[in-house]
Amino acid sequence: MNVFRHLYAFGECILDKLIIWSGRIDDLPYSLEGLEEFHSHANAGHGAVVAVSHLGNLDFCRAIGQLYPDINLTVLVHTSHAVKFNQLLKSINPESALNIIQVSKFSMHDAMLLSEKIEKGGLIAIAGDRVPLLWGNTVTVNFMGSKAEFPVGAYMLAKTLGCPLFSLISIKVGEKYELSCCTISELGGEDKSGSIQDAAQAFANRLEEGCLKSPFQWFNFYPFWQRGVNHE
Repeated sequence: MNVFRHLYAFGECILDKLIIWSGRIDDLPYSLEGLEEFHSHANAGHGAVVAVSHLGNLDFCRAIGQLYPDINLTVLVHTSHAVKFNQLLKSINPESALNIIQVSKFSMHDAMLLSEKIEKGGLIAIAGDRVPLLWGNTVTVNFMGSKAEFPVGAYMLAKTLGCPLFSLISIKVGEKYELSCCTISELGGEDKSGSIQDAAQAFANRLEEGCLKSPFQWFNFYPFWQRGVNHE
């Protein structure tokens, strides 16, 4: 029964993605919490890294960003496993492919581009709960009553680019999407005192809170709990 509920939630999420990328996001009721931090950074010309996850609907987060012209959002993704679906989204709305960098093709040019975006007050979103092919380093954190390996990409980016790290989550509660964000680390702050371990644990705590609230919306369909194989 739980497997069915999980797959049903995933199917519902896919349908919501189609609604979102058809430009009809207002057809979905939603609430926003903490976006003033995004606006504060954008208005001050400061950039940040945003750790997102496969909990809820990431495309909803991306679409909300497009509703605010002062938020320049770039999303790092690994889409080679979902080429057909991404082609479908692009056919519905060609703008859906904008501001996206594929991690599987990450290059030095991309690194320089990200640095420029941060300097101009841009936001860079990267998944914090799945280890991509080329960024295989992990950090061990406490998660859901056990030890788990989380990728270090988001934290390394924030520390290297010298900027704060946000967490952004969007889950569906009933018929309503609840989007919330908050600062989870100042890894790139002036004192450089933040640690990758602490940042990863803070993100894991946020993800755990969301998973406990909406347990069937964490769409990580791979052997997450098996060390050494938690990759796409």
